[in-house]
Amino acid sequence: MALIIAGLGLLACVVVIFFDVRDSGLISAHRSASTCSSLSDALNSDRCSFEGQAQVVSTSRQTRLEAVVSFESLPGRTFSTSFPTNDEPDSSALKAGATVAGELWNGKVTRLAGKATVDDPEGYPTSALLEIAAFLAVLSIPLLAIGVWLARAP
Repeated sequence: MALIIAGLGLLACVVVIFFDVRDSGLISAHRSASTCSSLSDALNSDRCSFEGQAQVVSTSRQTRLEAVVSFESLPGRTFSTSFPTNDEPDSSALKAGATVAGELWNGKVTRLAGKATVDDPEGYPTSALLEIAAFLAVLSIPLLAIGVWLARAP
């Protein structure tokens, strides 16, 4: 049983490290992104971001405030996003038909009405992920050693 728990702990450690590396790469790419010359350039590239006016198509609330927006430069195309529950824009700014400032990066709306969305990689918890991975490793490695020792005991 100790070997199984230790193995699962080490597997979880590897998964958490994977997410940390992925998220760190996204944060780095977002920070180093230049300004796109056109909105279509920001659809499929993480090398540039587009900042411009977005029209609010609709808003709704499930657990989070969600918004659907469109950009004039891409007629007929809409983008959905939501906000962290602890940092939403003023509800009067996101009325259907309103025009607000928006940022599109890598095909996702990362800022809207002056607030970061859940698609903004700047909000990803990378330092916490490394702490969790270290904690799992500190617990799992001794447990693995104990499990091996118990399995070899007569």
